[in-house]
Parts: sequence; structure tokens; C-alpha cells
Amino acid sequence: MIDWNCIWRDAFLASRLTCDNYYDHEERAKSYDASENIWIDGRNRAAALSPDPSWSVLDIGSGPGILTVPLAHRVRRVTAIEPSRPMIRCLERHLTEEKLSNVTIVNSRWEDVSAEDLEPHDLVIASYSLNFPEIREALLKMNRLAKKKVVLYWFAGIANWEKIRSELFFKIHGRQLAHFPKCNVLYNLLYDLGLYPNVEVLHGTSFPKEYASYDDALFYLKSTLNLFDEDHDEMLHKYIEDRWRRGDGSLFMDDRTTYVKLSWKPKER
Repeated sequence: MIDWNCIWRDAFLASRLTCDNYYDHEERAKSYDASENIWIDGRNRAAALSPDPSWSVLDIGSGPGILTVPLAHRVRRVTAIEPSRPMIRCLERHLTEEKLSNVTIVNSRWEDVSAEDLEPHDLVIASYSLNFPEIREALLKMNRLAKKKVVLYWFAGIANWEKIRSELFFKIHGRQLAHFPKCNVLYNLLYDLGLYPNVEVLHGTSFPKEYASYDDALFYLKSTLNLFDEDHDEMLHKYIEDRWRRGDGSLFMDDRTTYVKLSWKPKER
């Protein structure tokens, strides 16, 4: 029998550039939060979930509240699990601005949360936040805490940011960088667990990035590669010049990633 958890773990660990949480850096969290496209997509996905107003929602890896905030307007309460303090500060600001008081924030990694410390929620979500090596236990915990549905958002094929990161990593280090495990691993693992998910390709979902200056684009690339010096700035500038579109004084990075939604009804606890 294929050990899909092992396949996930090996690919996940091989793809990492650092053990740090990427969004523990204030500027990275603020840059993510500032993306209008991400917030538009979050509101659309929250609406498409059609939650009952009486529901409770558990949002794992909530970030600045891309789903937490619009869902909090639609449901009875939301519990947001988020390990990054900078992301939580963004989330808290949005909750204050929108006068929402039905959100509980837990500053923790999902791996460190005990299922016994949380009440079951009607809907459990993990939106592009499956950043942990032991995926089997993470999924089983989600299943245990879900009363009506579990929904995951993830990737099929090579993500846009992965392609860019791999190309630049090879230019800098002369070797290939492994890619994150994708939705096929999730599907097969869930299937082996007796959890038979629906898989939906999110047609039309895209997160193109716009940067007002080369400095902003350069910050994004260096953050993606975990670079903190100026040794490769000239090469990165050339990459931006060659690959990104320009218009109205801004730089545009198109997104050709295929995004997917996996969902299932939980097995009895």
C-alpha cells in the first residue's frame, strides 16, 4: 500500500527553504493583506460555501481573515487558527473596522492545537494553508472537529509562485528545488482513510500581482527566495524585466496556477 503521508512529508520537507513561518515577517504579512484580488476571491468563496447562519466555522490558517471576515458576516461564530502574529494583527484590524465580535482567534500552529481543546464546528476550512509535514494527522483532526463539512483549498500542477521560485533558485544555486505536494496526494490519502472527497477545479480563480515599482517586485522575489542581501539583485531585476508585463507605470505578474477545492462530509466521530 502506498504511504501517501510519507510522500507528502518528503515532498513538503524537500521544498522548504527555511523552517521559519514565512508570514512571521511583518512586511510579508502586510503585502499579502494588501492584495485586492485575494480579498475579492475570499468574499466570492465565502458566498459560494452558502453556510447556514446558525453555523460555526473553524478556519485553519486564517491569515488576515480572507475567509474569516466574510464568513463572520454570514454565520453565528468563527474560530480562526493562525500561527503568525503579524497576520493576526491584520485580522484584528479588519474585525475592528467591520465591527465583528463573533470571531475567536487562536494564535497557534494547527499541529499544536489539541482537538480536545476545541469544540466541534459545523464547517472546517483550510484555505491554501496546509503547511505542515504530517498531513494525515492534520486531516484526521479536521475530520474529528467537523460536524457537517470539511473544505480544503489547494493546488493542482505547479503553482505560479513555485515556477518562479524554482527558476530563480536554479539560477542562484545551480540545482532544482522540489515542489510542494499537490491535491492528488491529498485525494489519495483521504481515499485511503475512507474519506471520499469531491474535487472541484476553481475555474476563473487567479491571483495576478501588481507592483507599483521595481523595488516592490524585488521585495516579493527576495521574500519568496528567502534572500536578505543584495548579491543577486541585478539578476532579479533582469528576471522582472524579461518576464513581467508593464502597464500604467506598474509591473504585472500573471497567475496561471490551477486551484482546487476538496470537500467531504466527516465520518462519525
